[in-house]
Amino acid sequence: MPLVYVFAASKMEAQPVLVLAAQNGSSGQGSGALIIERADGRFAVIITGMGTRNAEAEADAAMGLATPGAGGGPPLAGKPDAVLVIGLCGGLTERLHEQRIVAYTECLSTGPNKAPPLQCSPVLTDAMVRHLQHQGITVERVTGITSPRIATTKADRLALAKSGAAAVDMESYPIVSAAARAGVPVVVLRVVSDSLDTEMPDFNRALNAQGALDGRRALWIAFGSPLQTLRLLSSNKRAIERLKPAVKLILESDCFARIGSPMKN
Repeated sequence: MPLVYVFAASKMEAQPVLVLAAQNGSSGQGSGALIIERADGRFAVIITGMGTRNAEAEADAAMGLATPGAGGGPPLAGKPDAVLVIGLCGGLTERLHEQRIVAYTECLSTGPNKAPPLQCSPVLTDAMVRHLQHQGITVERVTGITSPRIATTKADRLALAKSGAAAVDMESYPIVSAAARAGVPVVVLRVVSDSLDTEMPDFNRALNAQGALDGRRALWIAFGSPLQTLRLLSSNKRAIERLKPAVKLILESDCFARIGSPMKN
């Protein structure tokens, strides 16, 4: 029975898998994760918090990669057979409209030191995409890029698109990196919540030292742009609702159950 670590930045973005715990299967609280037990597999749901630094710290700790004294220790719930990253992303090209579901083939980073592109598992990605398409859910394979800042304008998105990426988020790269260093196959399934032409409030002014939103400052920025904020929140909610059935189908399929030595990459 495979063990899959499912990473999401927030409780809202984790809803597509948390709903399974409420609907069926048994669940329990592990050390920093919700453990979902099902007849066809075990899933550890790990909410990292927003931003690259939070994602890196949580992923390294969960995979048993953190240094002693900084959360180092064995993997959170045992070494996983696979890692699944889910959540929202922004579109960087005209073809990626809101609510479009995407699977990353590789992940880039805007971070320092010329971080190399990281490949997602082609075998698991193929299995996931084919299963969803067989069920009538369109999934686009894209290159994703992770940025510590929010792409709030079209100019921001066009600048990121020059890397060759078609979607942007704030957490995938460090999680994919942790999985790669642990020798665990990883897939990324996200949904576009804001498209290339979306204009949103400049929430970058509310980011704290960890790259997450400071609630008080974010609230003031939201008050200053109420219509844009309302559109953004509504778009996020619609996107997560779109992602829910896709994640449910994947976790109830045999995509992860068939993991074996030939499928590790």
